Amino acid sequence: MHNNFIVTNFVYGTGPYLRTTELALAVNDELAKRGRNRLGIIVPLVYGEKQKRIMLEEFAHYSNEIFLCEELGLILNKIFYGDNTYEEALKLWVNNFEDINLEVENFFKGKLEIEDLAGNKFSIKGSGIVMELSRSGRVMYGIKASYGVTFGNISEILKNTLKTSSSEINVDRNIVKAGISLAEELESKYRFICLAVPGTTSCFDDRLTREKEFFVPPTIKNIVLNKDDIDEGIYVTITGIPGLERLYKEAKELGLKIYSNDTETVLGSERKLPDVIFNTKIKLQFARAGWGSIWLSQLSGTPFIAPKFDPLDDPEIYFNNLCIEKLGLGIIYKGQSLADILKEGELLKPRIKALNASLEAKFGTLDGNAYSAKRIVDDFVNIT
Repeated sequence: MHNNFIVTNFVYGTGPYLRTTELALAVNDELAKRGRNRLGIIVPLVYGEKQKRIMLEEFAHYSNEIFLCEELGLILNKIFYGDNTYEEALKLWVNNFEDINLEVENFFKGKLEIEDLAGNKFSIKGSGIVMELSRSGRVMYGIKASYGVTFGNISEILKNTLKTSSSEINVDRNIVKAGISLAEELESKYRFICLAVPGTTSCFDDRLTREKEFFVPPTIKNIVLNKDDIDEGIYVTITGIPGLERLYKEAKELGLKIYSNDTETVLGSERKLPDVIFNTKIKLQFARAGWGSIWLSQLSGTPFIAPKFDPLDDPEIYFNNLCIEKLGLGIIYKGQSLADILKEGELLKPRIKALNASLEAKFGTLDGNAYSAKRIVDDFVNIT
């Protein structure tokens, strides 16, 4: 059993808890290279059995290194989306920020009940937590060695929301203003922030580099080419795209198969994990424009198709949609035929390849987790 631990802190959704776990494993790899012990990784269990299943699928080889904490997950869930609209979730965060932070602070002073991916339960002291890794977290954990590694700063997303018409992003501007203050307070607590490029702020033309901020490549696990013998097809990671049922029909008419990680929702699809996007037989990916999904498409050279933004959704997605069009990473679905999307997607591939080449030339790698981990461990070993 581990004596010391990393704890992850993240915003709502599946991608953030996966990305922070991947980063924590990269930090452990870097610690091991320097002759230091690997740390246990504590991940808040926010989404119950579904999260357990996904974590086991993704990280089965690290079942004795990754631990789930249900109580911490319940605390975070108080201010997450759930059945709320984005505005309701933002209001919950603003109104309960101080109470949630105090609750977390007290929580870490006592004992934590944790469970490994094999279901074995343990009790540890909160004082054993020596590092926090946050991906746009909404709560201050109060850990000394705290690092932000993100696709975009919450404060900047909210500030740019104020500059956007309410017909485009429909959220109470007074709540947005209150959220900006809280986000700035949160962001100031990190020892530094690793900001991935491309990311949400890549579409902000007037953006200035902030103090204690470092640019890094996409922070997603290093995935190799998938060589499974599969039929040509498209990958769907989320539904809710208006008219997608028509595209399913068109896909069949074009002889394309539909793959998804959720066959219950995407009826008629074949189950595959998102890694299959790195197979040359996958022609397109349909998904809501979160950076985990966008980066999978970008790094695999697979054009990304996103639904048109819903004005009641998270403003981050609005800016992400702008970004993928600006950079030529993907297409916003507005009812085009699948045949037209496929043609347009082919035209994007050289731009995606050029972007990846420029990032590799700049950073020497496209592995943002390993790149960030080196900087984090450099700092961590100096303060511990």
